[in-house]
Amino acid sequence: MDDHFFPIVQLNCTERDDDETLFNVIGGKGRFALFHQMGDWQYRDPAGSDAEVRLWTSDQGYFCAQRNVLTDVDKVLRIVKAYYESGS
Repeated sequence: MDDHFFPIVQLNCTERDDDETLFNVIGGKGRFALFHQMGDWQYRDPAGSDAEVRLWTSDQGYFCAQRNVLTDVDKVLRIVKAYYESGS
């Protein structure tokens, strides 16, 4: 992943493209935002700030609060694995 050409990965544990449990990973270059498609879950670091950051630098981009940015790639992979194994 990079934050310009390949900034999005969507994971789906069902056959439906519009499933509410789609899991998004957005970003690259060591900075990622993780959230469910329909907004019922988003990674949040309580110690983070409300400062706006941009994680996707092409097209319309993606902006979020700094508290929603995860920089630990191992933690990103653990969360993604948990989603894959549980479907939620």
